[in-house]
Amino acid sequence: MRCRLNAPLMVLAYGDNHQAATTVPAGETIEVLGLDRDDRFSVVCVRNEKFIAFESDVRERGVILFRKEEQTRETSLVRRAAAGE
Repeated sequence: MRCRLNAPLMVLAYGDNHQAATTVPAGETIEVLGLDRDDRFSVVCVRNEKFIAFESDVRERGVILFRKEEQTRETSLVRRAAAGE
């Protein structure tokens, strides 16, 4: 899932070096790869590098980006549901 950040996001190095942290600026697009072993964290990819970030921060600061095909499919499903199909 791709997200565009509407506020800066603090991320930690992926793996065992959690002392290394950096900030991803607002406006950046990130890829959310899934949950980490500790489900409070999501694994995210920023400029082809993996990091972990608090899932709550990703949800609060990110806006999900849909591909055009996904938007068309979602719209179609909503229309069918509204029509009672």
